[in-house]
Amino acid sequence: MAEKEEREAVIKELNTWIGTPYNPNQMVKGRQGGVDCAMLLVGVYGNVGLLPEGFDPRPYPTQWHLHQREERYLNIVVQFAHEVPAPTGPGDIAMFKIGRTYAHGGIITTWPRMVHAFSGWLVTEFDVSKNTTGKYALARLPQRFFSMWGESKIINRVSEPLRVMGCA
Repeated sequence: MAEKEEREAVIKELNTWIGTPYNPNQMVKGRQGGVDCAMLLVGVYGNVGLLPEGFDPRPYPTQWHLHQREERYLNIVVQFAHEVPAPTGPGDIAMFKIGRTYAHGGIITTWPRMVHAFSGWLVTEFDVSKNTTGKYALARLPQRFFSMWGESKIINRVSEPLRVMGCA
């Protein structure tokens, strides 16, 4: 698949996750399922064949970013994507520093809009630039951007996409 088609496939798959409840360490699509921000990325990119089959970073501590300085989430992202100074297109990743580390991420639709899973919310698309108040005002937090395309670290695209369980 060419880059344009891969990006379109990512956004199409991403939209199928909207409405899934937040649930840490889970990756089950749908209103009866659950997902967190890390597993949303794994589910979306895995389902379109952009991650190695069986890739799963779990288990991981959900409050790591509050107590440690090791960039666990970021270190996983850079295995498959490269940092870019600004989003290059739909399907890129936005990461936010919460606590001591870059511990929150979402998939960009058209910057500053992105889809993410956040504690207490359903997976939703929203405008980061309008999220300016409160403890986790993403517009005010340090941000970094990553892309699966261009100088991506993925050497071989997988032929069979990862299949994620879904609940209606």
